[in-house]
Amino acid sequence: MELPITLVTILICSVTIANGANILALLNIPSPSIHLWNSVHLTALAERGHNVTVLSTRALKEPVPNHTDIVLEGIYEFLEQQEDYVMEDMSDMSPYTLLALFTGWMKGFCQFSMENKGMKTLMNYPDDFKFDLIIFEPTSGECLLAVVKKFGSPPVVAVSSFSHPHWLNEYIANPNHPAYTPHLFLTYTDHMTFFERLHNVIFYLYTNYMWHIKTLPEIDEIVKRYLGPAGAVPTEELRKISMMFVNTHPSFDYPRPLLPSFIEIAGIHIKEPQPLPKDLQVFLDEAKEGVIYFSLGSNVRSDKLQEDKRRALLEAFAQLPYKVLLKWESDTLPGQPKNVKVGKWLPQKDILAHPNVRLFITHSGLLSTQEAIYRGVPIVGIPFFADQQTNIHKAVMHGVGLKLAYKHITRETVLKAIRTVLDNPSYAKNMQELSVKFRDQIDNPLQRFIFWCEYVIRHKGAHHLRSAAMDLAWYQYLLIDVIVTLVAAILIPILLLCYCCRRMFSRKQPHMKIKKN
Repeated sequence: MELPITLVTILICSVTIANGANILALLNIPSPSIHLWNSVHLTALAERGHNVTVLSTRALKEPVPNHTDIVLEGIYEFLEQQEDYVMEDMSDMSPYTLLALFTGWMKGFCQFSMENKGMKTLMNYPDDFKFDLIIFEPTSGECLLAVVKKFGSPPVVAVSSFSHPHWLNEYIANPNHPAYTPHLFLTYTDHMTFFERLHNVIFYLYTNYMWHIKTLPEIDEIVKRYLGPAGAVPTEELRKISMMFVNTHPSFDYPRPLLPSFIEIAGIHIKEPQPLPKDLQVFLDEAKEGVIYFSLGSNVRSDKLQEDKRRALLEAFAQLPYKVLLKWESDTLPGQPKNVKVGKWLPQKDILAHPNVRLFITHSGLLSTQEAIYRGVPIVGIPFFADQQTNIHKAVMHGVGLKLAYKHITRETVLKAIRTVLDNPSYAKNMQELSVKFRDQIDNPLQRFIFWCEYVIRHKGAHHLRSAAMDLAWYQYLLIDVIVTLVAAILIPILLLCYCCRRMFSRKQPHMKIKKN
């Protein structure tokens, strides 16, 4: 008796999974929150039986079977040298300056990685050692694709913790039209005015210049300088990416066309809430009037705020009838009000799941914003850098939060923002509705990620998903050659006809005789 075809397929896939693949992850963004985000899907792959090696900025707190960490030690100290930019300067920085700073960091991270002991450890692996898949974090980790050649050029997939920077589209030729897809660093919607569309196009062109003409070629040169013939050329490897995973969902992000190799995985890091530490559980349970949770994420330290901003926040909190749970990285908080509880590191996803949490004051990082959406908690956003301005702008557009600019923080502005959101039930209602849309997915994002990673391995790169647009020159992709040909086909006959008519008309004109006196 023959087995059903579907059962045979399942058995074949199970054998492939049971054998386990060798997977290498390349992650050099120095951000604890992004590291935790990536660790969710990487440990899930290890739990599936795959052998996962991770070159990243820190090791897992607790060892996981089939998971090996190689640490790029010292990269956080490198980032701290840029600390002056992370606070006041970046909160009010123009998108042009921000992009220049961002690309500068990217080159700095590349050189740091090439010089690091962790990279040397990876490059010293035996020459016959092969990986079946390489995962890298774009918008910083392009440089690390230099190791692809070392390990036999396996398939490569990209996993972006950011929402959807437009340059990611170009890596796999995903359609990206500037008429309705605003740049990540611009706070426009998908319904732009003429001047907004004009500015969007100009900034797209400027980004392409900064990214493709300046930054990526310099990264190639850094790799050649350190690895020579042993390293692959990153810009060449970018054109071979098999799949792009992005941290987006159409409920919050603007709808746009996506290729089959462009997979959305927003919410991949959110799990069922875990039990809270006893002191936090008691604090939240007893706050019948409600709790405001305050955290500026893993890169912006609350204890490094300017003195006047810190004092304004605390004075505002002291006047509220709510309890406040504050992420504070130092041992003591001068002037701490009685209704404020502090913690150096707090289980944010689990705190937001508590029914007494009524408001989240956040830096508007994408991961924090998604966690608030998933749990249905309205927000007040204090954005500082990268995509945070865009995230809070979207939240305001959806009616689920308000923006509070860092430079405008005073006791009065803090109280006004908090009371506006908490006293108007529409913010909570809109966030609950957005939460339902965000949760309503055909499958679990983590399961989706694992399936497609294993799909790429099974089909040796899944080249059948590769868009033919990757093989076109820019003028072919934009149909410039076709447009020129069509225009020429129309204009040339018209010009010839005009020329002939002019010649015929000039011949028929009688010659005027000049009389002599």
